[in-house]
Amino acid sequence: MRIEAAGATDRGSVRDNNEDAFWVDAAQGLFLVADGMGGLAAGEVASQLAVTTVARLLTSPSPFDTREYAPPGTPAWLPASRRLERAVGEANRAVHDASRARFGASGASGMGSTLVGLYRVEDGFVMANVGDSRLYRFHAGALAQCSEDHSLVMAQVRQGVLSPEEAARSPERHVIYRALGMSSEVEADILPVACAPGDSFLLCSDGLTDAVSPDALAALLGRDGADGPERTCGRLIRAALDRQARDNVTVVLVRVLA
Repeated sequence: MRIEAAGATDRGSVRDNNEDAFWVDAAQGLFLVADGMGGLAAGEVASQLAVTTVARLLTSPSPFDTREYAPPGTPAWLPASRRLERAVGEANRAVHDASRARFGASGASGMGSTLVGLYRVEDGFVMANVGDSRLYRFHAGALAQCSEDHSLVMAQVRQGVLSPEEAARSPERHVIYRALGMSSEVEADILPVACAPGDSFLLCSDGLTDAVSPDALAALLGRDGADGPERTCGRLIRAALDRQARDNVTVVLVRVLA
């Protein structure tokens, strides 16, 4: 499986600083987007800690033993998912410890970060997700969200209390109940992700999805064609800015070639 990838970020039309961070390593198959939160530049620290910690633990040379024993017949994604889960756990502890160091023993409301990641394993991927940054798969002309938002309004949508349209308009749509740094332990969604030649995967912060509808995202990804992922990332950022994105906007695009 050959892949190519690119990433881009912008502070958006309103914010003075950029609290997002991303990581692109096509050679080792690791792609990350983090959206930090916290005052006094704490969000910037949190998001950078999130991506650099995971990258340090999963890219060569790694302190993790990537040759861990797996019984015959074990799905290839399972050992990789364990490594990814451990790396996300270490990133959570790094953000939590930094919050305590900066804001006191409780670290309450000090700093935190979302994290969405894609980690290559043989002819597929494993996804990690904490928070409301998203992973989409663009397959055969259709866009599907692979990740699940850990936000209060999307929990209400899943319970049937709110419609997706009501959730998009809710003043509480950015309140998340799960993020790196909230506590000393974190529960991440770790799942295998299917792929096929010609697929594209979009990792993004909510600055993009707040401004650009899924239909518009699908149209932009459908225009990808012979353009490299760098140009498509630029178009995605421009689409958000044209719609007056009120938050930082970060995108990582991964294309499966063969």
